[in-house]
Amino acid sequence: MNYFLNEESELSSNMWQGDNDPEYFHDLINWGFSKLEGVMMLDEKQRYVYISDDYAKMMEVNIPSALGKRIDEVIDNTDIPMVIEGGKDLREALYTRHGKSFVVNRFLWQENGKFKGIVAQSVLTSGHTEPQMLEHTYMQMINYYKEKYEQTTVAQYDINSIVSKSTQMEDMKNNIRIIAPTRSSVLVTGETGTGKELAAAALHNLSGRAGKPFIKLNCASIPESLMESELFGYVGGSFTGALKGGKIGDFEAANGGTIFLDEVDSLSLNMQAKLLRSIQEKEIKKVGSSEPIPIDVRFIFATNKDLYQLVKEEKFREDFYYRINVVNLHLPPLRERKEDILPLAENFIKKFNLESGRNIIGLAPASIDMLENYDWPGNIRELENCIERAFAYCRGNFILPGDIKLNDGTVSCAQEESFNAFSLKEIRERAEKTAIERVLKHCGGNKAETASLLKIDRSILYDKLKKYNISY
Repeated sequence: MNYFLNEESELSSNMWQGDNDPEYFHDLINWGFSKLEGVMMLDEKQRYVYISDDYAKMMEVNIPSALGKRIDEVIDNTDIPMVIEGGKDLREALYTRHGKSFVVNRFLWQENGKFKGIVAQSVLTSGHTEPQMLEHTYMQMINYYKEKYEQTTVAQYDINSIVSKSTQMEDMKNNIRIIAPTRSSVLVTGETGTGKELAAAALHNLSGRAGKPFIKLNCASIPESLMESELFGYVGGSFTGALKGGKIGDFEAANGGTIFLDEVDSLSLNMQAKLLRSIQEKEIKKVGSSEPIPIDVRFIFATNKDLYQLVKEEKFREDFYYRINVVNLHLPPLRERKEDILPLAENFIKKFNLESGRNIIGLAPASIDMLENYDWPGNIRELENCIERAFAYCRGNFILPGDIKLNDGTVSCAQEESFNAFSLKEIRERAEKTAIERVLKHCGGNKAETASLLKIDRSILYDKLKKYNISY
């Protein structure tokens, strides 16, 4: 049953909402994903984060000016707040605006009972009233726009998110403060896991573009065949499988804000040439269109490769390299700033305490030594994973060396300090017991060999095995 919603009326209380009726979806089996049109998405504050071209045309909405605004600031008779308040999806309702009638679908995005956003579809009736949404199609769409939402929300990190006390990183943060207000393109370099995304987000949030879209795209994750349409968007019918109403690209969605392109070294030479033109001309052309669209975007690029070496090997365009490398921010690896290891580890302990509901106080002194004597080839990301893994093994109030499993296969055989009992005698005894158990296991239970390696008499070893109740 359809219910009519006009500019004066309100939603009927018995409107069909969110019942995932299998017969309903069975009746829609002939509708395909490419037929979806009139799509937009709002975040948890009911702000536009995505608007398709055909939605904008039908609703008479200007995309650049609408993005980031609440829907009720753009559409004066919207039903969206009532749908959100009702807490259920809305399907197959009729809606009218400026004399035009639409079939509308509203799908709430909720996680753990918390409202995160809404995907909505409006389709001109044009003589048909059949809804245009399949269950699998809806899931495809919600996943795509969920990803788009996560890309276009404001940057999650700021300058305070960069935890450090080393001179190198403090200098780098000062450089971010100086560079942020400018319009210059920035190339962030550094090994994997050094925090390049945090640096990009800090640049965005310290600029005049803070609060505007911050779109992140990993160039290595997008197939070459899709890269151009992903960045520039496309018009309807421009290729097989294209959405009827076309699609906005990341550059257009980022208008007024910042776009962060990670692993820029993965771009093909052909794509580099197209990006170079867009950066220089400050405009894009959608796939299938010859009409230029002006863009106002701050570009931040990142790579863990030596781009200049790739230029010399003719694997990266020289003109594109100099265009994106106007300002360079280099993040040093963790092994070169070991004074940052402890504050970073303590920050991760706070994070995982909040996530797990635990109350781990910190690292034992021997654990700190262990972390600071490791080279961290995976940098900050590896350290975070290490602390998270230690939470799984830790049973006391402090993370002990035995709780730490490093990726080089190292497992600490240092003393197991018990900080639940601060007796020096107990600490020594625990360390002694751990050492005997490890050597005994290494020797396959051979007592004579164990005593020899420990450099003690065999009779003393037997006494200690009895004292610590060690059997093998």
